[in-house]
Formats: sequence, C-alpha cells, structure tokens
Amino acid sequence: MTFLQDTIVVLVSQVISCVFVGAWIFFMKQLFKDYEVRHIMVQLIFSITLTLSCTMFELIIFEILGFLDSGSRYFYWYLMLYLLLFVVIVLNPFYIAYYCITNIRYDPFPIMNPKQGVLSMEQLVSRIGVIGVTVMALLSGFGAVNYPYTSMTYFMR
Repeated sequence: MTFLQDTIVVLVSQVISCVFVGAWIFFMKQLFKDYEVRHIMVQLIFSITLTLSCTMFELIIFEILGFLDSGSRYFYWYLMLYLLLFVVIVLNPFYIAYYCITNIRYDPFPIMNPKQGVLSMEQLVSRIGVIGVTVMALLSGFGAVNYPYTSMTYFMR
C-alpha cells in the first residue's frame, strides 16, 4: 500500500469507528453526567486524548495484523505519540494554569486596611512576615527532603 492509501485507511477507520464522537458521548453521559460546570474545552481535550489513545491502540492492532505498510505505521505511530505527548505535557497544564489564573479574584496582600495606605508600616511588616514564613516553609521542606538523601550513605553502613 502507498502512504496515501494508508492515510485514507486510517482516516476511514476513524470515521467508521467514530472514536471522537464516542469519546465525547462517553464523557458527557458516563463520567460527568452530574457535573454542573460544563466547560467545552475540558470536554474537547478529554475527547482528543481518548481519540489519540484509541488510534494508537488501532495502530497496534494494525501492527499485529500487518495491515498497513511498516513505514506508514511507523509514521502514524510517532505522529500519534507526539500529539498525545503534546496534549499531556503542554495543552493540559496550560489549560489548567489558564483556568486557575482566570478564576483568581484580586485579593489584597495579605490584608488591606482602609485606614492605612498601601505603603503604611502595618502593610509593609505584614508583607515581610508573609514572605518570610513562605521562604522558611520552602527551606524547611527542602531540608527535610535533601538531608536524608545526602546522608543516606552514613546510614547504609
């Protein structure tokens, strides 16, 4: 088979199996039937991920059956793998970060007193206190993880 014929076979198998539509229906009817927040992008990303996974499974079946040309299978395997990695590594974290950032309401840091200004002594001391506590928590967590790792050789004897 030529590469064009293999492409047509892969596309027709996707259309016949209706993987994307099935993934969408599975998401809506089974996973999140009582989910009150309906974001179209979440549904779309889930459906794309499930479609890519099913296509990779289909390519494994084609490999077992020896159905497509080995070069075409190799190409589509890497294409689906890179697309799936893009969705998992780039698209999902980007959308999660975007959604978290858009839902943040402006809150004063850490407290805002209408009697005091932004550069008042109370505001500046409270900001330094919050930053100091945060830095100490980070250093404490790092030390709790790093010390056992670096001193493990002493205790292994």
